[in-house]
Amino acid sequence: MRLSISCLLWTAGFLVAVPLTAQNVNTMNPPEIHAQHHATPEEVRDRASNLQLQKDAKDLAELCAALQPDLNGVEKGLLSKDVMERLKRMEKLSKRVREQLTKTPLTSQ
Repeated sequence: MRLSISCLLWTAGFLVAVPLTAQNVNTMNPPEIHAQHHATPEEVRDRASNLQLQKDAKDLAELCAALQPDLNGVEKGLLSKDVMERLKRMEKLSKRVREQLTKTPLTSQ
C-alpha cells in the first residue's frame, strides 16, 4: 500500500513538473508581441475620402473628354440628347471634388 501511494505521488509530481519545464516561459523578458495596427475611424474616413476624390476626378476628366465631340456638334447646329445630362453630371462632380478638396488637408504621398 505504501509503495502504491509513493508511486502515485512520484508519478503525479513527475506529471506536474514535466509540463512546467517544457513550457520554457521567461517571465522576466517575455517575447515582444506584434499586434496588428487597427486604423482609427479618422484614418478610414480619410482613406475613403481620398479614394472617392480620385474616382470623382477621374470620372470628371472622362466626362470632359467625352463632351468635346458633342460641343463640336453644337457648333454645327447638332445637339446630342446626352449633352445636358453630361453637363449636369460634370457640374455635380466638380462641386463634389471642390468640396472634398476644401475640407481635406492635402498630404504628400
